[in-house]
Order: sequence, then C-alpha cells, then structure tokens
Amino acid sequence: MIFENTNFLEEILKNNDIKKALAYIKPIKTNLVTTKKRSALMVSGHQIKHLNKIDELKADIIMLNLEDGVPKDKKEIARYLIAIFLSNYKNPNKEIVIRVNPLNKGGKEDIKFLEQFSFKAFRIPKVNSIEDVDDAFFLTNKDLHISVETKEIFVNLKDFTHPKIKAFYIGIYDLLNELNISHSIINPENPFIHKLLTDFSLYSNYNSITPIGFVYQHYKDLEGFKNWCLLQKNMGIKGVGCITPAQVEIANRIFDENIEFAKIIVKRFERVGPFTIDGLYVDEPIYKNYLRILQN
Repeated sequence: MIFENTNFLEEILKNNDIKKALAYIKPIKTNLVTTKKRSALMVSGHQIKHLNKIDELKADIIMLNLEDGVPKDKKEIARYLIAIFLSNYKNPNKEIVIRVNPLNKGGKEDIKFLEQFSFKAFRIPKVNSIEDVDDAFFLTNKDLHISVETKEIFVNLKDFTHPKIKAFYIGIYDLLNELNISHSIINPENPFIHKLLTDFSLYSNYNSITPIGFVYQHYKDLEGFKNWCLLQKNMGIKGVGCITPAQVEIANRIFDENIEFAKIIVKRFERVGPFTIDGLYVDEPIYKNYLRILQN
C-alpha cells in the first residue's frame, strides 16, 4: 500500500478540496519502467482504495484513468488525487500510464498539470487525426499511447504514425458505436470482429507500435476473457486491457513468452548456427523471432 491511512484522502475526495490536496503534492523523480504490456489494468482516479494498492498489483501497466468511469463532478479532484499518489509512489516496478480526458474536454489541462510527475506515458482518447497527436506532443515529453476508438483513426491506422506513439489500444465498444454497429456482434467466432482485430494488429505491428487488445467488460466471465486473450494473442496482439486483478493474472499467463527457451535458442544459434531442438529446426528466421522476444 502507498498510505497506511487514507481517511484524509477520502475527505479530500468528498469535498473536492483541491487546496488541501495541493499540500500533499510534491513531484519526485523515480526510475521509469518499461514492461512487456501483457496486461494494462484500469484504475480510476477517484477510487482511493484501488489507487492505494497500485504498488501491489501484478499488471505490467497501471492505467490511471481520468476519462470513462470517473464521474464528471470528480474529474478535477481525481487529477489531484493521482498527483498525490505519484508524489508518494517511490521506485515503481511497473509501467505507469495516465489516461486523460479528450483533449478538448479537459485532456490538455490534465497533461499540463500532470506532466511534472514521473511516469511513462499519457494515453490519449477520442483521437481523430495526427493533428490531435501533435496537440498532445507539444504539451509533454512523455511517450504517447493512443486509443483507437474512432472510425477516422481506424481506417487510417496504417498511415497513423508519430515518433512518440508507443502503443495503440483498440476500444472496440466505442469503435462499434461510431460505425453504428450493435455490440451484439462481439463474439469470438464472428469473422467481422476477426477482421477488425487482425487489421488493428497488422497495421500496429507494421508501424512498430505495440497493439493492446480491448477490455472485456464481462469481468466475472473469466473463461470468456481467457478465450478472447487466446484469440487476440493468435492475431499478433501483445496484451489486453483489464479491469480486475483476476483478469490480469490470466492475461499475464496467456501473453507471456517462454523466456528461458528463447535464451537457449539465441545462445545456441549464435554459437553453432542452424540446429534442431525438440523437433524444431532453428534457422535464421526462427532465431530472429526468439531474439525479438528477448529484446522486447
């Protein structure tokens, strides 16, 4: 836990007391961590109990959320609560990303205030054009993660590049809303969903941007979540969004790679060249695959 007692934070939240919150905010410098991105766990900026456990969570990415899921009357104080936790979270062992509001609905203010703290990236929602990315780029030195949830960005994803973009997250529910298509088609056997996910993965990987799969909202259906993870991994997606620690555990297991086996392949190939192991003929392309696993 970050704080042994959070009663003072609950009081700040209840009263939207920005002045009191500022007394607990002091930017500190910490080592920034880059992780595998198997799991990105959403933690709402107004949920103090959840914020207080971010140091204990097993997710690769902790997604501190100021957008969807935060009530309108708590969005501003949530910004300051996140700042308090960033001021007191020393030596994080996971990647911290802040999901801001849409740039024209408070997102720019989120970035301007939170830029001073130590964390890895801002996640920008409701992006329509590369100009939106530039708007964020000019406000921060952090990496940028982009929500792919508008039809404009999705149909232009192959050409949607920027040196600061490090990850794409597909927002399947928002995207279907934009396309005026019912969420009822979200079925792991539906070829239309396969098309959306494969295009998302193909163009993300084409541009060397990490593709992260969608959040499965039926959080109690862990078997369903497992099936979606397996499907998305087989499509080249590197991880998924999560909303519970139970989902994180499944995602980490499914999207994990056998690092020890990769080390064996790389070390032996670099020593002797092509060889066979457990019925697998290891030549240059196979070697490069396992080398990539170790480098990511």
